[in-house]
Amino acid sequence: MLMPWLARYLIPWLLISYVTCTPVSEKKSPHAVRQSTVGVVTGVKSRDENGNVYVRREVRDLKNNAPDQWSLYILALRQLHTTSQNNPNSFYGIASIHGRPYDVWGDAPGKKNKIGKAGYCPHGNELFLGWHRPYLALFEQSLSSHVYDIAKKAPADQIERYLKAANEFRIPYWDWAQGTTIGPVPDFFTAPEIAVTDTDGSLTVVSNPLYSYKFNPIPTGFDQKWASMSSTIRWPSDATANATSRQSMFVGAFNGQSTNLISQVGVAFRASTFSRFSSILEDPHGWIHGVIGGGYDPTTSTPGHMWPLEYSSYEPLFMLHHANVDRLLALYQGAHPDLWMEKSSIGPHGNVYLDDYQDVDANTELLPFRKDPGKFMTFNDCRNTTVLGYAYPETKRWKFASDQAYQADVTAQIARMYSGRARAQSKVTVMSTKPTPFGETLEESNGTYTDWIIETQAIASKLPPSFIVKYSLGGMFNSDPVVDVGSWMMLMPERLDDVHAEKDPSMPEKLMNGTTSITPYLVEQIENKSLKSLEPSDVVPFLTEKLTWNVYDQNGERVKFPDQKTLSVKVFSTSARVPENDEEPIEYDDGSTAYPEITAGKSGGNKMGPPGMMPPRF
Repeated sequence: MLMPWLARYLIPWLLISYVTCTPVSEKKSPHAVRQSTVGVVTGVKSRDENGNVYVRREVRDLKNNAPDQWSLYILALRQLHTTSQNNPNSFYGIASIHGRPYDVWGDAPGKKNKIGKAGYCPHGNELFLGWHRPYLALFEQSLSSHVYDIAKKAPADQIERYLKAANEFRIPYWDWAQGTTIGPVPDFFTAPEIAVTDTDGSLTVVSNPLYSYKFNPIPTGFDQKWASMSSTIRWPSDATANATSRQSMFVGAFNGQSTNLISQVGVAFRASTFSRFSSILEDPHGWIHGVIGGGYDPTTSTPGHMWPLEYSSYEPLFMLHHANVDRLLALYQGAHPDLWMEKSSIGPHGNVYLDDYQDVDANTELLPFRKDPGKFMTFNDCRNTTVLGYAYPETKRWKFASDQAYQADVTAQIARMYSGRARAQSKVTVMSTKPTPFGETLEESNGTYTDWIIETQAIASKLPPSFIVKYSLGGMFNSDPVVDVGSWMMLMPERLDDVHAEKDPSMPEKLMNGTTSITPYLVEQIENKSLKSLEPSDVVPFLTEKLTWNVYDQNGERVKFPDQKTLSVKVFSTSARVPENDEEPIEYDDGSTAYPEITAGKSGGNKMGPPGMMPPRF
């Protein structure tokens, strides 16, 4: 009679003990072997019966198809929100690593002249993707500790069920990269309250931890209006402490940026080097910060917390956003296993532990994340996500008999999800009884067309830290209607004068390159009969007459046109073909053709371009 009783309680205890999590309060937990050193990133250690990691799920999939995990997620996130801000593993503690209030975290060292004046997060250089991977894993292991604490308190007849859900739980991601093609902004992002099923089966309505985070207290080290805002806010109604969130603006901005997001992610996946992939992906990443926070257009909003990088990590959707950025990186790795980070200069984009203009590579330490108490992690340490205890639905390498089969599968999934508008438009053509003008062209040309991009090159030190280059059709005269045709964004931390050193004149300038796909916008011009085709004979005179651009700072204020050495704009085309098989990527020719006449004589455009302005090699 003793053994069944032992089994009933011993099995749940073993399940709990199987996961190693970071402590989240001063009270010692009776379960698991927990970390004793702040900042050691192990990820969540639970595995399935075959020793494989569990996956991070898309947030809508988690809610709709894993209700127990969803409930634990919401309940645990609420607990994490209310954990003391003095605890380094609280929601506040982990968020504070990224930017303000610029405190040292976990005794991680920093440059003496930068401590208290800069955060740990690197942007605008190739450490951007690598640094966020252990950052997410640290958040995941801390949140999972709360998930287990809640699961183990479930009623006796439900505990095994909830411990199983806790064992499988990993943080979700929001796949914004497919734009509105898979749905609008989820309504559970924008509701102040949310209904959740507790572990005893009761349904209760609680404050929504995906809606906002409440500071308790507002930290010393926040400045300007942020020093008086007690909760995170999106698209604030004004710049006062009493401002309200305008969630409808968030929803509308996502709808409006859908084409740009889809196009830019598609361009990123064409990259033939890790450096190019990282650089291009940082653009749509930045737009999601603006889509959620608002503030990049002063005519519609003052900034919300998600927009300036110094405060963005306190926004509850920050981790869902960056989990998707990490997933896109994992997909790129799966399709290009031999491509990886190489040595490069970070230019004027140092942080609390990196000097401006120093070289970095995949062995550069990623502070404040520790591999063990005496050593910090590197990008090489976490190149494989399973080391940190997770995978994504598309990156379950263990299900394939060979590396080649896995690579082919990931490539096919990228093709299905992220081929951009051209493939979607070709599908409409096949299905529709009345093809669009562009669809007719694709049918007649066996799926071939001319793809168009804008390449922009800028000297980082001569522009604001964060800037947006917006491209338009029209606007050269006051009477011209203006049509947006994409943009290039660089979202960077603030550049304090007493933190960042002046560049040594002998050191080369840091050149930043932006690639913007304008094909979808040109197709729209074909559909409304303003443009005949995508052929150069039609597009070149059209863009020569109508293409314009303006530069704006982080606050949406127009920047005086930089000279041609500071900012150069060129238009390129390449031949492309949409395969009939949806699992095959769009085929692009290796070569590209430049059209300097399109931008010649316009601000930022010239005939030759600055040194290094070569046709893009994806």
